[in-house]
Amino acid sequence: MKTLTPRTLLAAAVIASSVTAPAMAQEAGDWLFRIGATYVAPNSDSGNLVFEGTALDGFQAEVDDKLGLGFNITYFLSPNWGVELLLATPFEHDIDGDRALTALGKLGSTKHLPPVLGIQYHFAPNQTIRPYVGAGINYTLFFDEDTTQSLQDGIVGTANGALGTSYSGGATKLSIDDSFGLAFQAGVDIDLNEKWFLNFDARYIDIKADASLRTRTFDTDGSEVIFNSTLDVDIDPWVLTTAVGFRF
Repeated sequence: MKTLTPRTLLAAAVIASSVTAPAMAQEAGDWLFRIGATYVAPNSDSGNLVFEGTALDGFQAEVDDKLGLGFNITYFLSPNWGVELLLATPFEHDIDGDRALTALGKLGSTKHLPPVLGIQYHFAPNQTIRPYVGAGINYTLFFDEDTTQSLQDGIVGTANGALGTSYSGGATKLSIDDSFGLAFQAGVDIDLNEKWFLNFDARYIDIKADASLRTRTFDTDGSEVIFNSTLDVDIDPWVLTTAVGFRF
């Protein structure tokens, strides 16, 4: 995927400025609301699967990209400084096998909500084109975690090889801890008229997915056996948004 760079944002701003209206002054007490298409591109880096306390070299996972609806609201403390809350509809990401787990394909999926509360500095509050930068705190809530049969077979197959014993079946439950992290952004607002404007925004968010796997299976005697595994993935996505906004 081609990353949206500050140069790309600036080029888009210059093109769009040819059709914009005269600038409206931005003042303390103003509110901005933006809504638009948001593309989440994880820059995932996975640790090894830890099976019953033993790290299995090369057994890793990755998280796929997703397009969704994002929105945010900004309140201005002064013409230059604003406080922003980023929200979104739930994003659902597939979790795929990587390296030794690639052959298993999709391992499961999870939904998440990644709200960010941050502070922004707007460089040109009285201009038609208003670039800004920001930083804040992210809290990511994971829910509706699910696994596929490929993950269940993979865990059971690992047990067979690691313990030299045959196991059958395998119902694996996945849970992912919520995550706190830093977030950074750069963007630009471009006036269309007194109320409406275009927005282009790029963010980098620190998100860690600490996953726990509990596999229920059976040995050759029919006795139930429980295996516990963990898998830590640094998702760290780029979040790219193209939106329309209005001032009130």
